[in-house]
Amino acid sequence: MTNLEVRLRRFLKKHKKKVILYILLVWLIIFMINLYIKNRPPQINPPMVTYEPHIPIMNTEQEVPEKYQEPIETIIDEYFRHCNNGEYEQAYNLITDECKENVYPTLEQFTSYVKEVFEGKKKIYNIQSYSIVGNKYIYSIRILDDILANGTTDGYYYYEEKFVMIEENGEIKLSIGEFVEKKNLNLAAEDDNMVIEITNVSMDYDTIEYEVKIRNKTDKYIVISDNMQSDEIVLDIGGQTRRPNNMEYAYFFISPNSVKTQKLQFNKFYDDGLTPNNLTFKMIRVLNEYNWEVGTTQENLDSAVRLYGLQINLNN
Repeated sequence: MTNLEVRLRRFLKKHKKKVILYILLVWLIIFMINLYIKNRPPQINPPMVTYEPHIPIMNTEQEVPEKYQEPIETIIDEYFRHCNNGEYEQAYNLITDECKENVYPTLEQFTSYVKEVFEGKKKIYNIQSYSIVGNKYIYSIRILDDILANGTTDGYYYYEEKFVMIEENGEIKLSIGEFVEKKNLNLAAEDDNMVIEITNVSMDYDTIEYEVKIRNKTDKYIVISDNMQSDEIVLDIGGQTRRPNNMEYAYFFISPNSVKTQKLQFNKFYDDGLTPNNLTFKMIRVLNEYNWEVGTTQENLDSAVRLYGLQINLNN
C-alpha cells in the first residue's frame, strides 16, 4: 500500500460523516438542476421579422417596382415635412389634381384636414405597402406623435390612413384621405315615367359612390327610397347585394316634372377584386300625392299609379 493510499484511508475514516454530507449535498444540487431543466417552459425563439415596406401585406408575392420605391418614399417624406412645418400650400401641391377636386377643393379645406390629423404637434410616420391594383400603389400610413420633439407623456397614440400612390406617365403622384379615383359613366335608362342617369362613380379605399340623376317626366311624385320599404336600393357586387350606407335618414323622391341628383354610397374595398354588376331600384312608387315628412303610407300604396322595379347594368 502506498503512502498516498494510507493517507486517504485515514482521512476518510476521520471525516466519514462530512464526506457523506458533501456527497449528499452535491447529489441534491445536481438533482435540483435536472428537475429545473426538465420542468422549465420551452424557450420559443421568435421568428426573425424583416421589415419590407414595399411588399404588399395583402399579397406578399407582389412588390412595388423598384424604380418607384424611392420616389414614393421621397414624396411621402416631403409631404410630412411640409405639414410639420406648417407649409400647407407646399404640401397641398404634392397631391393629385383629382384628389384636390374631389376631396379638398380649396387650400383652406386641406389645411383644416392637416390640422385635425396633426393636432398641432410634430408627427412621425411609418409606411407599409398594402396592395397593388393596376397603376395604383396603396400604402398604409401610420402617423404617430414625435415624442422627442413634443416631449409628450400622454400615451402612445397613432392615426392610420391609406395613401394612394398613382403612377401617371412614369411619375408618382400622391392621393390622400383614402381617395382613389373618380370616373365618368354616363349610363342611362328611360321608361314612361322617368329618365335615370348614372353620371359618375367615385372610389375611396373602402367605399364606392354613384351619382344618380333622375328626371321625372310626369305630373306625379316618384319615390325611390324613403326607408319605408325593405331593400329599396341594392348594388350587386360580385354576386353580393349591398344597400347604401348613406340613405338611412335620407329621402330620395322626385317632385312632378323636376330633376333630382342623389349620391348613393356603398361599402366596398378597392382591392377586394369584386366587380359591381348592376344597380337596382326595387320599389319605385309613382304616386298622386306624397308627404316626405310622413313617408310612403299604405294609402299611397293602395292608390299608386304604378309600383315597379328597374335595374341598370353597370358594365355597359
